Amino acid sequence: MTTRRQRKVLVIDDSQPNLVLLKAHLNSMGLIALLADNAKDGIAIAAEQKPDIILLDVMMPEIDGFETCRRLKADVRTSSIPVIFVSARDQSEDKIGGLKLGAVDYVTKPFNKGELQARVGIVLQMTELQERLLLLANTDELTGLSNRRHFFEILEREVLGAKIRGGSVAVMMFDVDHFKNVNDSYGHLSGDRILQQVGKILNENIYPLDLAARYGGEEFVIVMPGMPAEIATQRAEKLCSIVDKNNWEIASQPISITCSVGVAIFDGDDSTDPYELIKRADDALYAAKHRGRNCVVSYDKLSQQEREMVPHQDEDFRELQTKISSLALQIREQTMGIISAFTKAIAAKDPYLAGHVENVKVYSVAIAKQMGVSESLVGQLWTAAMLHDLGKIIIPNHILHKTSGLTDDERRIIQRHPIASADILAPIGIFGQEIVIIRHHHENFDGTGYPNGLVGKNIPIGSRILAVANSFDSITSVKPWNSEIKSAEDAIGEIVSLAGSQFDPEVVEAFKKAYAENHSLWPLAQKHQVECVAQ
Repeated sequence: MTTRRQRKVLVIDDSQPNLVLLKAHLNSMGLIALLADNAKDGIAIAAEQKPDIILLDVMMPEIDGFETCRRLKADVRTSSIPVIFVSARDQSEDKIGGLKLGAVDYVTKPFNKGELQARVGIVLQMTELQERLLLLANTDELTGLSNRRHFFEILEREVLGAKIRGGSVAVMMFDVDHFKNVNDSYGHLSGDRILQQVGKILNENIYPLDLAARYGGEEFVIVMPGMPAEIATQRAEKLCSIVDKNNWEIASQPISITCSVGVAIFDGDDSTDPYELIKRADDALYAAKHRGRNCVVSYDKLSQQEREMVPHQDEDFRELQTKISSLALQIREQTMGIISAFTKAIAAKDPYLAGHVENVKVYSVAIAKQMGVSESLVGQLWTAAMLHDLGKIIIPNHILHKTSGLTDDERRIIQRHPIASADILAPIGIFGQEIVIIRHHHENFDGTGYPNGLVGKNIPIGSRILAVANSFDSITSVKPWNSEIKSAEDAIGEIVSLAGSQFDPEVVEAFKKAYAENHSLWPLAQKHQVECVAQ
């Protein structure tokens, strides 16, 4: 069982009483409070300690909070740390300015302890969700190692670092010998257990700064920063030997498992990129197989004849491409699975959201197909509709369910949920187009929407479609805080009346046609049938 790490919050405030008070509040939440009474020290602590949140005062001598925030967001070491301004300045322009600088929230002094703790808690929930999604996006489901995507991120970073600072980077590519025979003889479940054990052996026998990953199928890769060619080859031979000497069994029967290994080194040559480095390791691996398997070959030791015999675009290459495409699809499906679980958790907080997400998916896809957009955009809309309300995790229940008018602060919190949804998904790296759709689905056609006030066709078409689908379901659905709903006909009338102001007229026309053709199959009609039976 893994223990959740204790979260750290950095407080930057020139007032000692405020530092003491905020430390007490944070400690009572089980958080570690890091304190700085000036901006310069605060920036240094942020870069060194990597806190989970920064609480930042606006009015400070020498360097004020706004300039501090600019510097934090400009530094790659601290740019992703959420910042909450805590200030006595409560003018709207100050709050808007702070949010535009990249802060996630703005709390005015004197603050309410419960409100501050709630807002910090919301940001920490977002952070945890991001971390879990990022872990899933970076992890191979079968072995628990890094996946191919994450491996390339690390490899690119290490090669760039070696180019800037000098030094070397070694890459080892492992292939389990005759693995197809294992699957054919003992079944794929046994083969999976072999791959898990190989991954475990590699991961447990590398240095702390090295990274082992599953590259695809029965292939594994290891990146070793700062490793010269001769030592890298020795390390690869040791790993190869450990795999060979392991006590392998399937159904209590001993079997032999070995690996062929190719090694390639980046040694400061600016013309070598990470993909060329991988290709060299793969070429060396091919030579290791040709030499009889269960051996290590370094690319720089290949003979001219061996380099010429390396296949290009042959069946092995195409098979690997197919496997990698399949793995990429699996990663996406796994990510969607965990996001679905979080969506259900949010639905528990707001039951209306569960049905809302499903309905919006149906309506969005129908409108998109009516408009004749590409199949890829239809798929992106389906996913975006599923994910578009993730950011509502930042909205406290008392605001989400409020029946009276909203304050300016409450309205700003609600209007940040599209950005929060995008921020949660951004680190994963596989929802690029969906993030754009989600971020802008509350923009208005006349430029009065949020978060960026985009106008007309500058709003992405997916966002314009999602906006209509989202509003139609909102108007026609019962909510816990508002039981009054409109009929489909009244909802359509309202949407048509807003064509050209809130909605794209072309999307509205497509929506009307989609409703005429599909409404008998839409969730709204099914709900109406249930209500009629109940009566």
